[in-house]
Amino acid sequence: MSKRGERKKVLQSNYIKKGRGQGVGENYQPFIQAHDNKIASEGWLTRHKGWKTGRIHHTLSEHERKYLYYCEWLDGVTDIREQWPLLPLEKTIEIAEQLGIKHPHIDSTPVVMTTDFRITLQTKEGSRDVIRTIKPREKLSDRTLELFEIERVYFTEQGIDWCIVTEDKIPHILVKNVEWMANAKYLDAQPIVNEELVWLLHDDLYEVFAKDAGRTSLMNLCVRTDHEYRLQKGTCLFILQHMLANKFWGMVMNKHIIRESEPLIVFKNKPMQRSSYLA
Repeated sequence: MSKRGERKKVLQSNYIKKGRGQGVGENYQPFIQAHDNKIASEGWLTRHKGWKTGRIHHTLSEHERKYLYYCEWLDGVTDIREQWPLLPLEKTIEIAEQLGIKHPHIDSTPVVMTTDFRITLQTKEGSRDVIRTIKPREKLSDRTLELFEIERVYFTEQGIDWCIVTEDKIPHILVKNVEWMANAKYLDAQPIVNEELVWLLHDDLYEVFAKDAGRTSLMNLCVRTDHEYRLQKGTCLFILQHMLANKFWGMVMNKHIIRESEPLIVFKNKPMQRSSYLA
């Protein structure tokens, strides 16, 4: 075994001992984390505070990041666990041998395989997990498809639904809109806005948007409203994003990309209860 292979084996063994690839919800630890690699294969190391879990999610490519935002928006998704390990290592080695496929390795030392997302769905029949591996079509090389076949067999034997998600299966417009409001999900992202302020202003701000009915550009309307209500610049825009991200207000998410230079029509989606919103 080479020194490089030995280091990788020890490193992955330490990941397992530290609890990586284990837990659910906020307690889950991705097996591979953004800081483990100085440069991701596509230069897309991303850390995102999860809407479903409240923990930091680690994505290693642009397409993983986009799919994460898509899953965050779906009401039926209750947990998202990225960089999920295929353990024990001996099992994937066995499957690779059965298929006649060379197992992932470093200098002939087999390494733990991971898949992009293990997603928990709440359905009418109850909770179930599915596996989604994300890859653009242009990168589905013969070798990549071989490795995906190991994944497919591994999860099929466990009775878990598995499939590849290519870029054409990710709703681009919806994802762009979720990305636009993503940082406003939590109020701590904006020091000038707190729960009391949102509660006091949300009805009045909604009336501003309803009265305008999509005639004024989003930026002009928000800047004007900040001035009229003597709010710090950016307050109205952030509250709008917060209300949309938390689905108190709604909009048509999958037809037009939100542009601050254009008007936006919003509608009330669900009531905002003071008792539940203000702890």
